[in-house]
Amino acid sequence: MTQPLTFQQIILKLHEFWAAQGCVLWQPYNIQVGAGTGNPATLLKVLGPEPWRVAYVEPSVRPDDGRYGENPNRMQYYYQYQVILKPDPGNPQELYLQSLEALGISSREHDIRFVEDNWESPALGAWGLGWEVWLDGQEITQFTYFQQAGGIELNPVSVEITYGLERIALPLQNKNAVWQIDWFAGGGLSEDQALKYGDIFLQSEIEHCKYYFEVADVVGLKQTYDIYESESKRALEAGLVIPAYDYVLKCSHLFNVLDTRGAIGVTERASYFRRMRDMTRRVAKAYSDQRQNMEYPLDKLNAIWGESASANASAGGSTAPAAAGTASNTASDFLFELGVEELPAGDLDDALAYLNASAPQLFDDLRLSHEGVQVFGTPRRLVIHAKNVASRQPDMQRVDKGPAADRAFDANGNPTKAAEGFARGRGLTVDQLRVEETDGGRYVMATVHVPGRPAADVLAEALPKLIADIKFTKAMRWNSSGIAFSRPIRWIVALLGGQVIPFSYANVHSGSITRGLRPYNSPLQEVGGTAQYLDVMGKQRIILDYAERRAEIIRQITAIASSVGATIPMDERLLAEVVNLVEAPTALLGRFEEKYLALPREVLVTVMRDKQRYFPLEDAKGKLMPYFIAVRNGDDQHLDKITHGNEQVLRARFADAEYFYSQDTKKKLTDFLPRLQTLTFQEKLGSMLDKNERVTHMVESLGEMLAFPSTDIATAHRAASMLKADLATQMVVEMTSLQGIMGREYALLAGHPREVADAIYEHWLPRFAGDKLPASHAGTILAIADRLDSLVGLFAAGLAPQATADPYGLRRAALGIIQIAVAGKLDLDLRRAVDLVAGVMPIPVTEEHKQQVLDFIAGRLRAWIDEQGWQFDVSAAVLAALSHNPARAVDNIQQLSAWVNRPDWEPILDGFARCVRITKGDTQHYTIDPSKFAQDEERALYAAYQTAASKLTPHGGVDEFLTAFVPMLPAITAFFGTGKGDGVLVNAPEQHLRENRHALLQAISAMQHNRVDLSHLSGF
Repeated sequence: MTQPLTFQQIILKLHEFWAAQGCVLWQPYNIQVGAGTGNPATLLKVLGPEPWRVAYVEPSVRPDDGRYGENPNRMQYYYQYQVILKPDPGNPQELYLQSLEALGISSREHDIRFVEDNWESPALGAWGLGWEVWLDGQEITQFTYFQQAGGIELNPVSVEITYGLERIALPLQNKNAVWQIDWFAGGGLSEDQALKYGDIFLQSEIEHCKYYFEVADVVGLKQTYDIYESESKRALEAGLVIPAYDYVLKCSHLFNVLDTRGAIGVTERASYFRRMRDMTRRVAKAYSDQRQNMEYPLDKLNAIWGESASANASAGGSTAPAAAGTASNTASDFLFELGVEELPAGDLDDALAYLNASAPQLFDDLRLSHEGVQVFGTPRRLVIHAKNVASRQPDMQRVDKGPAADRAFDANGNPTKAAEGFARGRGLTVDQLRVEETDGGRYVMATVHVPGRPAADVLAEALPKLIADIKFTKAMRWNSSGIAFSRPIRWIVALLGGQVIPFSYANVHSGSITRGLRPYNSPLQEVGGTAQYLDVMGKQRIILDYAERRAEIIRQITAIASSVGATIPMDERLLAEVVNLVEAPTALLGRFEEKYLALPREVLVTVMRDKQRYFPLEDAKGKLMPYFIAVRNGDDQHLDKITHGNEQVLRARFADAEYFYSQDTKKKLTDFLPRLQTLTFQEKLGSMLDKNERVTHMVESLGEMLAFPSTDIATAHRAASMLKADLATQMVVEMTSLQGIMGREYALLAGHPREVADAIYEHWLPRFAGDKLPASHAGTILAIADRLDSLVGLFAAGLAPQATADPYGLRRAALGIIQIAVAGKLDLDLRRAVDLVAGVMPIPVTEEHKQQVLDFIAGRLRAWIDEQGWQFDVSAAVLAALSHNPARAVDNIQQLSAWVNRPDWEPILDGFARCVRITKGDTQHYTIDPSKFAQDEERALYAAYQTAASKLTPHGGVDEFLTAFVPMLPAITAFFGTGKGDGVLVNAPEQHLRENRHALLQAISAMQHNRVDLSHLSGF
């Protein structure tokens, strides 16, 4: 049996592989960096137009990840293997997979998956899009297309591949802990004498952790940071770019040490980040200028590294223009496949939604008849299939409108140049024009015969635009075309019958070659039409249709669960993501040690669901069982090996969670509060501790505003004092989705009452669409206070959401307030609540800021109500009066909806509208003086008004108002008369009569105040 590679053999194999791809073998940098990205061979070399290929090992130092050597998989010092390919060679994923093959990791024998990962480093002014690469569930690599570095947009884009060497060695050597990894074997050593990773590094790990967490001199390191920052500036002023960058790296490491010591407060953190970002950007700009002044000496390597030189880019025959075949005169099937590197699950949803709406419309717009359009999608392909598409468009008669007749012909009827130009542009003579009355005038018209064009021609023109119109929240560039898409486009199949529809997009040319399943090394397959294409997909078990893939996954996982007497607590979000992560699903059953069931259920489920995309299993009583189900991409070959790998990964994850839990529970929840001072909420608004204290200050007033019992307010106040404490726990730092859940767990362990612990958890609710809402008054107070603190504070700080950008989740916060208020039927006046919150803010909150918050919440309320299906004018009428009180608004919409469907509604609305319309232009409010009434009709109306007004209460609804109003209708009718000289002249010439009558009608109009504004109703 072949011995697995040792750690140093893994490095040597990667060196050998990437050297063969033309990479420079760089060496680790001699300054501590947090990741291989920090090495100038990456961060600086990716700048500018020069080609560059490099590979190197980089020791990565992240002090805060240290665990004193007690954790089997987490340490402050570890190794990355970094590769940069600039520009994109056209097949970087394939090269990467070949490098794994060189290590003995076969795509056929393992489940290798590309899972969305969007990387960003604000301190470096850098970001990119790509994936985590999973090996049987274990993240082993970050794969990124760099878009920006040092604040500079990158052109060309660089491919960054960052291997986690320890994570690769663990499954290769079948080890359970990093410290057990064989670093070196041979040289006369027996297998059990192999030099272990821990033999070399464990003591160093322990000592560095003690230094970083306990010993490092905060004052001295801050002074050193200032010195290093000054030296970076000094070096740059002397034109010394690399020395300047060295000091940037030193500053970055010192910041990490200070942060680990808990020595960085909110204001300091923002300041340090800004200083590091500014230093990096200055260095990046200086480096870019320097290379330009040197006339880009590495351009000489374009012949071997440049995009145009990459022979790999033509893999699949998709970069050479396809020749059009012979057009058929009969209807035939249309097939379109856009081949991509793995799309993120959400982006696949977006693309399918767009294509399902746009693909049928495309054929209608092109005037191509067909017998149905289907849209399919997997992570690697977007597919459109149309049956029996016409071979060409039908001829068409089009009527064009030209210039006005008096411009087209002179007074003698002779055509002008305007008429001649209009006719000539349409291939007609002036005699073929005519004059018609249209659009309120006389215009020249022309009937133009438009001959139909071949379907292949019009599709070739339309398909590039169809692709370009697919939009994503985040898109990336990858080659010299400059086109942005979710992930790189690598091949295009476009066929009408057996004919290739020739076009190009993003430097990729359409053809007839598709690619197969990733575990089969994506074999190239030529297809001559739809039937052959579907046959190729079927033979590789690729399920193109989302619904079919979903049904197959449900069938498999349900059967597996039944085999061990279990059921699956189905999570629709998890299921939807898993469906979009695979093309050929095969479910597998994994096991883990029962001892981990002692951890809180939510911890185990979060690890399985969020970290690993596994389905947990439970027994008939709803208790978790020591099983999980994973879904691999591929067939059932080598499933034992893949299952074992996934079990190892989950075991390590649970070991981490067990460690975090044991460390956290050594303290009380309140002991974590001081650490909140180092967690920034927002620079102007302070730390999470500051936010915690603001919410605490709001509790009593907000609880009283909501008329909650004093006991519930006291519970909320007690919970508020430690509301955000769990954010500083190791468990929540590692798994942020457990915020609130761990707060509840740790509060109970500390002996706090259940109602206090529940309130801590409930203040996070709702977390997402369809989530549960707070069940207690205490949780309700805290949930509303926390969200209002964010809304008011961030609007005052100038951080209102912009278009699709909402980094603080303020839309979700506003919607949460609405849902809580409506579900709880809370009489929540947001105007008063916003005033309350503004009073505890550390920055000025103007009246304009307050109104912006109210308008923002009102906008969310309006959108939410529209989604409920209420009649638009009914909801608009109520929201015009009650957008500041969501629960009352919904209640009144329900009431008004019943009224507008009454058979006698029209005269009711008309009677009220007559009172409102006549006073609409009043600029002054008048007071009723009964002694000035001159006619019986106005006295009768006043009496009817008094009776109705006496039945109104300050917080009554539409029902109360309209029930009181209806008996007034006879008096209103008599007051206005029939228009035949009877009734009251409202706008009498005598001022005292006119103003008194307006006063009466104003009073009647005001009966709807704070309930509804009926003027928004249709027919008012």
